Amino acid sequence: MIKKTTLLPILICIFLISCSTDIEINDPALQAKIDGELFRSSIKKAVIYDDGTLVISGSSGDKSISFTTTSTKIGTYMTSQNTINKISFKKDQIQFVSKNQETEGHVTITEIYNNEISGKFNFRNLKDENGNISNFSDGWFYRLPLENGTIEEEVTEQINPCLLNASLTAMVNGSEMITDNHTASLYGVEDASILITATNDNQEITIVFKADVAPGEYSLTGSGDFSASYALNNDKSSALSGKLIVTNHDINTKCIAGSFEFNTRSSAQISEGSFEFGY
Repeated sequence: MIKKTTLLPILICIFLISCSTDIEINDPALQAKIDGELFRSSIKKAVIYDDGTLVISGSSGDKSISFTTTSTKIGTYMTSQNTINKISFKKDQIQFVSKNQETEGHVTITEIYNNEISGKFNFRNLKDENGNISNFSDGWFYRLPLENGTIEEEVTEQINPCLLNASLTAMVNGSEMITDNHTASLYGVEDASILITATNDNQEITIVFKADVAPGEYSLTGSGDFSASYALNNDKSSALSGKLIVTNHDINTKCIAGSFEFNTRSSAQISEGSFEFGY
């Protein structure tokens, strides 16, 4: 009987110790499922800025997230009410950001206690520059210490909305070509040019024009200041003749739009081309 009575308290003590080590409720935390994969932030911050906005951010390895609410008051903030903005997710140098009228989601601040903030969040339809989508689910943050910041410490990178909405379509030998990957880049220091590239599974169209091009009509050739090419299954052929019509070019916002047509040296006929890009 003595062995039984002394063993029982020992077992209870061991059980209580093992349970207490499994639960850590006092550590700040920030995590979410991003496209179904768990993201748990190793570095996390909650910063109140001069204008009253709250920016919550976190990172782990090559991944980072951030989002902004218009206040730090307890309650629910909605993208549809414009009380959430500047949502961002970066992975492997690819950044997904929120888009007006398309991104949906909410942030709920559940508690502010002892200068620490807790809550939960979900977001849908963040997009990268190619229109690929990323979603957040089951997001929550717990007891993040609140810090003071200034507007100059902006934490989210802005992406040109014209680049997010980039599009290029054309008819190739009478068949419609729809592209799903788009890039536009400046090259050259003096007398710079813009290179537009748009591709799908097996086709590519490139157009080159001057960076300071004004709205108007220009001749397209195979090389030089205004040139174009078309490739099918990596077999590229430059333009023999054609024209580029720039309908809009805003140098300040770096947005450009226009239409084009050209024939290539391999006898491909590109017609009814149109584009809208940011660079």
